[in-house]
Amino acid sequence: MMNLVLGNMEFVDLSSRSFPLSKYLHCYRCMLETKELGCLLGSDTCLAPLGSSCVTLHIKNSSGFNVMVSDCYSRKQMIDCSHTRASPVFGFWIFYQCCFLDFCNNPKNRENTMH
Repeated sequence: MMNLVLGNMEFVDLSSRSFPLSKYLHCYRCMLETKELGCLLGSDTCLAPLGSSCVTLHIKNSSGFNVMVSDCYSRKQMIDCSHTRASPVFGFWIFYQCCFLDFCNNPKNRENTMH
């Protein structure tokens, strides 16, 4: 599911301190989250080169089902930002929200930073 929804991602090893952190956008990452229960699979941080974005995908259907996936988006993937698309699963759609500040897709910051 990760490749289908998120595409190929560039992951950075945080244990290697050979790169200046100020050259990266820090984003919240969670592969399965609900508003009521929070992150169900554990959360962490991803880094993306400056000029990329943080993203939260909302996967919904008409009966009220709503889960989220949060991660980093490369420049190539940002074409999806602020779009709604039909899901490969019938009856579901995906709404993409991108933002461009450190941890702007964190659940506490989403309301203020993602439009």
